[in-house]
Amino acid sequence: MQVIRRSVTAVILAAALVQSAAAIAASGEPGTAWVENRSTPTQCAEFDNVYYTMTDQNIGRFRIDVSAPVYLADLAADDTGPNFANCEAMKEDPKNHFTPKQITLYDDGQTRIVGHTYAESWRARGAEVIVGDTDESDLHLVQLFEKVDGAFVEYLVVYPFDGYWRAKPIPTTKFPNAAYGTSFLVGPVEQQHRPIVDISKLEIDPKTKTFRMTFAKGGTGSLKVLAADQKHILLDVTLDGLSKEEPPLPFAAIRSMFVSPTNADTARVTWRTDTGLYNQPVMDFKDANASEVRFDRIELSKHNTSAPDVTFSGFASPPPAR
Repeated sequence: MQVIRRSVTAVILAAALVQSAAAIAASGEPGTAWVENRSTPTQCAEFDNVYYTMTDQNIGRFRIDVSAPVYLADLAADDTGPNFANCEAMKEDPKNHFTPKQITLYDDGQTRIVGHTYAESWRARGAEVIVGDTDESDLHLVQLFEKVDGAFVEYLVVYPFDGYWRAKPIPTTKFPNAAYGTSFLVGPVEQQHRPIVDISKLEIDPKTKTFRMTFAKGGTGSLKVLAADQKHILLDVTLDGLSKEEPPLPFAAIRSMFVSPTNADTARVTWRTDTGLYNQPVMDFKDANASEVRFDRIELSKHNTSAPDVTFSGFASPPPAR
């Protein structure tokens, strides 16, 4: 009888903790998001083991600042090659087959948008992507290029079939192939083999560099490029009409890699609350209500050395409907 009582008590306590976390995530302090670390350790530098979520049902607007690492100006050599050491146990993805294609969705001589369909993908469908009169289905990757000094350079990509985004500052002449690093998701984050945002339709306005998303779970969102230079990429995100669930789904997340401080795409987390600014190693952080959260490195990594830092801030309610 004693064992049964302890088991019941444990279940009740666990349920209470889940409800408490859900309550915090649903209605945190104004201008904050509930940031939670769901990372797992790895020794494989090609596996996204760093997973942080941001949750609050009242948040409908925020900004993402993707900035060059602090040491980039003094960096002598960059390492952007793959590293599959200790990756023997990587999980096999499901395989669905497609007819490969590459299509230029837009090109005005200054801005270029290119879409790709892979031969294989872990999801059974790609996404519908619309740019002006061009409407393409089953796209897995969309690239955004800008012409700089007479050559097109890529600085933002989205994988619309599972909702992953990656950005980097406009590459310098010293490191024209600067690495991407941390990926981020915006919209209702759910688990389907891996964390995803299920985008049913992506409409792109190349003139304003605005990506408008319709989510399979309901609601809409937009991601707009506000600034793009060699120091940073500034993105403005709005979300509206997301489904209300219990526990609430995260409205944003990051996926990244950490093996060690010198083998990582991100190694530290810095967050701001009403009591101050704090930082910890990225694997040690637990959770907090934060008005700003930054993922960065201060030590040179032997993998993706030039990969940028990523900061989320400006958490606010959705803008009023026009």
